[in-house]
Amino acid sequence: MSEKRAVSIQFGEYVDADLPDFIRIQVLSFLRIVWPEGFTGPNRFRDWTSRSDLAPYHLIYAGGSQLVSHVEIVTTTVTVNKTPYLVKSPTAVLTFPTFRGEGWAGRLIAAAVSHIDSSGADVGVLTCAPRLIDFYTRLGWTLAGGTAIMAGPDGATWTSADVLLTRSTGPRSDNFLRDIQSHPMRVADEW
Repeated sequence: MSEKRAVSIQFGEYVDADLPDFIRIQVLSFLRIVWPEGFTGPNRFRDWTSRSDLAPYHLIYAGGSQLVSHVEIVTTTVTVNKTPYLVKSPTAVLTFPTFRGEGWAGRLIAAAVSHIDSSGADVGVLTCAPRLIDFYTRLGWTLAGGTAIMAGPDGATWTSADVLLTRSTGPRSDNFLRDIQSHPMRVADEW
């Protein structure tokens, strides 16, 4: 016999140090299944969602102790045409299967956009699989079609298969958007 109880789904936002452990464990479990390449070699038993130098900031919906949906915003510097830009990027976007199609991730991305727009970053960027372009463009992101994403230190780079989407956030956004039309975006490491 199943027990029915009303559970209220609540929004929360946390700097990384304040993310409750029971939520962090659920995020990590999801990430291990969906993006297993991030949990290999020396990172096989990692207990962090993103490196601390990226200042992870978490937006969640949870019903009691059960995670419904999660978005993490990271801060880093990228270069385009040898010019550095401070960027904010949503990553680790997830919604558990039983809650998909209810708009949870869309609401979190809208909250992330608000956070990014007011952050003082030069530009908002996100990378995703091509199949997710429509989802993000509906939420205010612009496809930077054909832009190569180079990841890794010079001399040991690889090109990401993901596509780049952007969001203008400040006066330097125009320079960034102009430069990515003819130059790749270089990141020290994928996030």
